[in-house]
Amino acid sequence: MRRFILLLSFLLPALVLIYTLSQCDAGAPGKKNFVDADSSIATKNIRELLFDTGLCDGFDFPFGDKDGKGGYTSLTDGKHYEGWVCSTKCGEQYYLGIHTGEDWNGSGGGNTDLGQPVYATGDGTVLHAAECPSPWGNVVLIEHHYVENGEVKTVYSQYSHLKEMYVKKGDHVTRRQKIAAIGRGNYNEYPAHLHFEIRYENMKYMPVDYWPSSHGQNADWVKEHYMPGSEFIKAHRTLSLPSQQQKFVLVVKHEFKCYYFNKGKLVKTYEIALGQQPVGQKEKEGDLRVPEGEYRICEKTRGPFDTSNWANAFLGTRWMRLNYPNAFDAERGLKNGWISKADRDRIVNAVKQNKIPPKTTAMGGGIGFHGWVSTDWSNDSPRAQTWGCVSFHNKDLEEFFELTDLDTVVVIAP
Repeated sequence: MRRFILLLSFLLPALVLIYTLSQCDAGAPGKKNFVDADSSIATKNIRELLFDTGLCDGFDFPFGDKDGKGGYTSLTDGKHYEGWVCSTKCGEQYYLGIHTGEDWNGSGGGNTDLGQPVYATGDGTVLHAAECPSPWGNVVLIEHHYVENGEVKTVYSQYSHLKEMYVKKGDHVTRRQKIAAIGRGNYNEYPAHLHFEIRYENMKYMPVDYWPSSHGQNADWVKEHYMPGSEFIKAHRTLSLPSQQQKFVLVVKHEFKCYYFNKGKLVKTYEIALGQQPVGQKEKEGDLRVPEGEYRICEKTRGPFDTSNWANAFLGTRWMRLNYPNAFDAERGLKNGWISKADRDRIVNAVKQNKIPPKTTAMGGGIGFHGWVSTDWSNDSPRAQTWGCVSFHNKDLEEFFELTDLDTVVVIAP
């Protein structure tokens, strides 16, 4: 009995500790988050993400007309005014610290824009719609998912100092849906204006009313977590939606598969081979990697090919070039010092004009879909075969060639 009591005295504290830990939340107690639970986006595979019906097809300005212009008739003096002005910019140092968003006023100034409508900048889900402590007033926060360069990304738009709110937490809102009215804060602390923020995904667990300057954050930190709203909107006015593409191709590298969709429906799945370095994003010519991002088919050629150049023998029966490098590749290349600004500009201009980008820079080119030599590769053998292209079995490639067109969108995912 004494041994049993002694053993119990050691085990009991451990059992209590295990039970206590099992009952704790993953986050710190009392932490004020605007997301109650992890988004389901992390549990979805790339096909589910790209075809999510809640993805944004673009972003508009949340005041005035969709371009952030247009007139309004003041509810305070009955006069008509034209245009809107940004009175305080994102990242600007002012008497309250470092500004995290943009303050927008009607051109009439003062309280002429009080009560004017506020619109959702894009499709999304309302995470918060309630009053926050002074000087925030009523605040609406919306989560948005969108596709950029073949990757599903998340941003949060925040609208503050609101007079009225027309949405509630959990609502799904659409682009330019009226969600609120411009106000003056909790106790009319300010002249009427809209405080508008675009928060990056790394702000997911920050409080709705987080103010970096009150937590010792500097300007560099603000730049890494907030983007000027007007800049973001102008860069994302129209976005690609795979579900709305007549023809769409998805290459998933880690699966060694290529998926062909028509009007959002999966039509065909193909086995593929990849570069001799199948893992990782292509960076430079000769690294034997397949690029990752969103591209378009910019050239289609039927064989037979001139095999006096021995490399052509590996093209098989068809060749389909992709517009690699794209603008995102070019920006990354410039940032990392692989290419010059002139090279970057040449690539970006070619992509804008829907032309084949130059393949003479350090980032390389000549990336696309092709077949293989007559002996072919086997589905059961290692598939790290090419110099950076995607290889099909020749018979599959001939079918794929007929299914796709020039300008068909191709997303290559890790």
